Amino acid sequence: MPKSMLRSIWSNTKTFPRDLSLSATFAGLLIVVVSCTGPIAILLEAARAGHLTDAQTSSWLAVSWIGGGLFGIFLSLWLRIPIIGAWSTPTVALLVVGLATHTLPEAVGAYFIASLLIIIVGVTGIFDRILKAVPRPVIMAMLAGILFDFGIAIFRELPTAPIIVVGMLIGYFIARRMKWRAPVITSFAVALPIAIFMHRLNHENIAVSVVHPVWMNPTFSISAFITLALPIVLLTLTSQYAPGMAVLKSYGYPEPTNKSIITGGVISLASAGFLGSGVNSAAITAAIGAGDHAEPDKNRRYTAGVICGLFYIVVGIFGSTMLHAFAVLPLAMVAAMGGLGLLPAIASSTADAFSDSNYREAAMITLLVTISNIHPWGLGAPFWGLVTGVSAHQIANWSKAKV
Repeated sequence: MPKSMLRSIWSNTKTFPRDLSLSATFAGLLIVVVSCTGPIAILLEAARAGHLTDAQTSSWLAVSWIGGGLFGIFLSLWLRIPIIGAWSTPTVALLVVGLATHTLPEAVGAYFIASLLIIIVGVTGIFDRILKAVPRPVIMAMLAGILFDFGIAIFRELPTAPIIVVGMLIGYFIARRMKWRAPVITSFAVALPIAIFMHRLNHENIAVSVVHPVWMNPTFSISAFITLALPIVLLTLTSQYAPGMAVLKSYGYPEPTNKSIITGGVISLASAGFLGSGVNSAAITAAIGAGDHAEPDKNRRYTAGVICGLFYIVVGIFGSTMLHAFAVLPLAMVAAMGGLGLLPAIASSTADAFSDSNYREAAMITLLVTISNIHPWGLGAPFWGLVTGVSAHQIANWSKAKV
């Protein structure tokens, strides 16, 4: 590490205790609570799709949280900016499809490759060129297609627990009406007492235990490279780093794009063998730590990123406990949490996909192909959606040019 970086981290570490405020502490804790509801439900769904054992799922949870915590602590202390780490929710959602057609070792191999590619993007500084080369509406349509099934799952589970699911929907939109920052938490708060009253909780012994990371040797395949690694890179850059940096810019901070990408890539590479699907800049929760409500003094707001990172690491260490806690909840409640947690992302990605009339039909083709879940030659639907959408747009433009 450069000496200037180490001096900055050490200097800000010494001033951190007196810069910390109650509001920044609450903001950091709120981010962790939000991550322990919707996003974790999505990760558990992916783990079920891949038939992961409890030990493997706990390892995935642990390295995802600990990696996200280290990301936020390191960058926040280095740059004195409230940077929030996270695992990529769209990437985890992609794995629900990917783990149905690829083995777990192949997925781990894709994690390694994606991490190396992301590091290369950060080192070379070609982030903006990648965003220009691949049409954003087509990528957003692919993302919407990946996330679509999670939204449908809310209503798929409705007949199995109608009161719980309807209660969660009402709680969510009441929170939206009141402009609360974390509506999924409100949904959870509404559903839990209903589930207790209706005796819908599963009988599980919740034991407090420290996680033991599980190593998985990677397997590298062309199909996993195309279907998993490349979409992971595109989704991480476009749906995590791009909006995450935009949030920082909107609050008057510089955009440390390349530094963040390199840091996330290195941490992701280090955790890939322990089933970590990658860490990066937060998008959905970034505004909680970067906004005025986290800390009125902009120069002290970095403490929210540090506190969030510390809480992430603590939760990650006890990842097995969290897994057992979620096993108590009824399946419909977990599915609804995942769907409601992704509702803003589904809405924004769909709107973004169809915002440009020149790409509207190509985006629709991408969305439909991705939702179809086809996988010819072992290549998943997200890849074919991307290929079909780009091809459709090129053909349409070529036809217009010839007329």
